[in-house]
Amino acid sequence: MEKIRLGISLYPEQESREEIEAYLKTASEHGFTKVFTSLFSVDGTKEELIRYFRELTDLAHKYGMVVSGDCNGQLFERLGAKADDLSVFREMGLDILRMDGPFRDERDVILVNNQDGLKIEFNASMSDLTAGIIEAGGNPDNILTCHNFYPQRYTCPSFEAVDATNDALKKQGISTAMFLSSQVPGTHGPWPVSDGLPTVEEHRDIPVESQLKHMIAMKNVTEAIFGNAFASDAEFDVIAKTMEQAYPQVEELEAVDPYFGDILREWLPEGETVRIPLKLHLEEGLSDNEKDAVFSFNYHVDLGDCLNYMLRSRLGRMLYKGREFTPRPCAKKTFEKGDVVLVNDNCKHYAGEVQIVMKPMKNDGQRNLIGHIDEDELMILDKLGAMDIYGFVDAQA
Repeated sequence: MEKIRLGISLYPEQESREEIEAYLKTASEHGFTKVFTSLFSVDGTKEELIRYFRELTDLAHKYGMVVSGDCNGQLFERLGAKADDLSVFREMGLDILRMDGPFRDERDVILVNNQDGLKIEFNASMSDLTAGIIEAGGNPDNILTCHNFYPQRYTCPSFEAVDATNDALKKQGISTAMFLSSQVPGTHGPWPVSDGLPTVEEHRDIPVESQLKHMIAMKNVTEAIFGNAFASDAEFDVIAKTMEQAYPQVEELEAVDPYFGDILREWLPEGETVRIPLKLHLEEGLSDNEKDAVFSFNYHVDLGDCLNYMLRSRLGRMLYKGREFTPRPCAKKTFEKGDVVLVNDNCKHYAGEVQIVMKPMKNDGQRNLIGHIDEDELMILDKLGAMDIYGFVDAQA
């Protein structure tokens, strides 16, 4: 299992060395391993650009991070670079060359098979391009992809289009990066616009942890990169916390339940696993038994046979069999998408099951309302399917 990798973006023409180094230090301390920067947004001679970006890459390497430089065919001409001679980018200290505008001819294969030690990162919207390069003899191990970010509001491609592209690239064995958008006011990218820098519009105005959880739930995103600078210390902290929640270490499970142990170990073998941590706003007055069913063994999973009106976690009814789940009054006549409910003792055989409502369901008195998934994370539910593990985190904690 490979964790999603984390990155930041830097635009040294707008930032001081002191700001850059402080940001790199903070990012590296929080598990970030990549820097994205724009080469063609900077003016200057070839020699000036080499010195300029060499200073950035040396700093990034000092903190154990690789650097991807965004370029295009016009920049190649400015720098005198050629598909079979990438020495100028090597002099800059780059690890990855991102081709925002590829050549779309035999030169793309030459780029991928370069002898200068550079990975080539193509615009992820061109999955047909990477397939053609591989078919023409390009080394797939040397190919990466990265989506665009979109400074102008409402210009992002549809989420469905991005998701389908990522699926196609995953089938090719090609990694894919998407951009996170810091919510700090006044953050910048390469252009004088400050309205966020997401890959998909749904992420522009929501907390960074919800953006990251959505990308992890997509199962086809390899890297999540802050597109705008500078993300706050609080955002770095919450990203690091989300990574811990999303990739927990499963311990020995024998003590959990003798009957259920064998089945459970098939779902959750020991070691690191992936679990989507859903932010849950709790109702007041929950019993200890209700809280235990939701939080105590926080590895919920739907087996896949009931994926219609709900995401159904049977764990509670098995692990907490015999406990009381007393019916509680609820004024709602209908449960809505994102409501989290628990089967109560009015349906004793199934009491203790925790369910996330996916379609409107009549409140027939057999379920207690536990809470509601945060509005910013409802879209994550659409990416959870059979055998996907999810958990809950208290939104007020």
